[in-house]
Amino acid sequence: IFKTMISSTALATILLVLPGISGFTASYPKIVRSLTTKLNYHPQTFERAVECAQNYGLCDIEELLSLSSELDQFQGCFYEDDEEACDKEIHDRNDLAETLLLQGEMRERQRYLKEANLFAHDIQEDHNMHDRDNFIENIVPEMDV
Repeated sequence: IFKTMISSTALATILLVLPGISGFTASYPKIVRSLTTKLNYHPQTFERAVECAQNYGLCDIEELLSLSSELDQFQGCFYEDDEEACDKEIHDRNDLAETLLLQGEMRERQRYLKEANLFAHDIQEDHNMHDRDNFIENIVPEMDV
């Protein structure tokens, strides 16, 4: 029996590798919609994610990161049944999640630049002093007259 199992396994492998020779065609698993995430699917999450991604600054940083994380958790397809279209849906959903993450990171960096970046603060301070010096130079000659 063991010898028969090995030869059956070997034969099945050969038939899968060489489908044109044997006339046997392998069926590949089709990507199907995930039942577990389909049950947890909330269309408003997808809608809000697209809205935030398309309108820079609309959503706060926490919401951007939360939506990105939620999109990452979804598996399978929700709209497309065709395997190629399903692959594209998954790729595009992952791209949307990445876009939200990048937008959140960019907004956080902009906040830091505005509020806490020492170099930017020094540049602004230097600029203000230069403007003040120019103002004084222009006012003082008029006052001497």
